[in-house]
Amino acid sequence: MECINLGEVLVKEAVVLDHDPFKDKDEMFDFLAGKLNSAGVATDKEAYKKALYEREEMGPTYMGNFIGLPHGKCDEVIKPGIAFCRCKEPFTYQSCGEEGKVKYVFMLAIAGTQSGDEYMRVLATLAGLLAHEEFLAVLETCTSYEDLLDKINEFNK
Repeated sequence: MECINLGEVLVKEAVVLDHDPFKDKDEMFDFLAGKLNSAGVATDKEAYKKALYEREEMGPTYMGNFIGLPHGKCDEVIKPGIAFCRCKEPFTYQSCGEEGKVKYVFMLAIAGTQSGDEYMRVLATLAGLLAHEEFLAVLETCTSYEDLLDKINEFNK
């Protein structure tokens, strides 16, 4: 499966570094869905959040290694986007019967018109990066959207 350029879908207005830990997944969903909504990725924050919760019922989005990878697909997402949040400290993330500590969240917004193939390519590219310990270290040390984007592009070569 061909990798895609995550820089094309990483939303600058939705990259948040060193956020205070969320009290739970619901608070995080509300915060990041709001960022994607404000950035024009989704036209309706509540419809997008509903899509996130529907996806949560299908299987866990807790990935281990302090990573949460929630994603939702709906017609109110008008262009694909990824939000990223690094918390100062991990918070408890519950997902489809699994629970773990999460410090890094990649939230994917999948457009209703986006094919399953496109969506799987984004997910596969991101999962491939997250499998590398070196990339996880980058998530801890990046200082800006541009820095994160540069590091993603280095790993995607």
